[in-house]
Amino acid sequence: PSGVTGSVGTFFSFLFIKIEPPRNLQIIDPGLLGHLYIEWQPPPFLLTLDQCTIKYKLKYRSTGDADWKVVFTKKLKYGDGFDLSKRTEAKVQTLLEGRCTNESEVKSDWTHTTFQVPSQGKAQIRDFHCVYYNWEHLTCTWQLGQLAPAGARYELYYWYEGLDHTVQCSDYIQTHGRNTGCNLQNLRQAEYIDFNVCVNGSSESTQLRPSYFTFRLQNLVKPSPPEKLSVSISAYEEVHMEWSPPAGGTPPHCLDYEVQLTEHDGDADAPWTVCSTHGC
Repeated sequence: PSGVTGSVGTFFSFLFIKIEPPRNLQIIDPGLLGHLYIEWQPPPFLLTLDQCTIKYKLKYRSTGDADWKVVFTKKLKYGDGFDLSKRTEAKVQTLLEGRCTNESEVKSDWTHTTFQVPSQGKAQIRDFHCVYYNWEHLTCTWQLGQLAPAGARYELYYWYEGLDHTVQCSDYIQTHGRNTGCNLQNLRQAEYIDFNVCVNGSSESTQLRPSYFTFRLQNLVKPSPPEKLSVSISAYEEVHMEWSPPAGGTPPHCLDYEVQLTEHDGDADAPWTVCSTHGC
């Protein structure tokens, strides 16, 4: 009986303990163009707590995002890509579950923090656009900022997981002697992961605001047209078309084709029939 009483007492003491939130929550910018780390330390009492599973619930977002991203983890650090032109906010709580709580989940209060890069001028670039041509090379272009002074110089830097540091573009596209784009090659290792870009500028007369972008290369692919197109018409006036996949590195299973047909007969305004290879 005395042993049972002791167990019950221990059980109830844990149920009524207020679990503290993690300590020292902070958002760290390692200089990787928007890839930030969210770090925290465990509550002190958890360091000696046995017979319980300790997890953390992390929620984070950028200003303007309607929804929070949610992560459950046993670690004390988490990294993701953010738009550094916006404020980042994060919050984390402690989750405790196991024999010490009779298998019930006990939650702490949230602890919050925010992070924002200080404002750095107004003349940022406009109309930034990237295309991953043929799944082989990336071309990014932009327009100069409306408030950019004469002599302003823009530069592009990029980073993805696997690089030790940020890398500057080595093949710029220029318009009237000013950088307005960049060509990048050999990016196979950057596919299917976040690709972080910063375009910033320098000027002797004013500060220029950097622009940050995060995207994935496979979502920007523009393949070449199909090759070796041949068309024949059967005796039953059925149109038969054959072609070869386009040159380049685009995986064939990622390609779909659109076919457009028309009977011209000298009429330039003749309607076109459009179908895909899944519906022709």
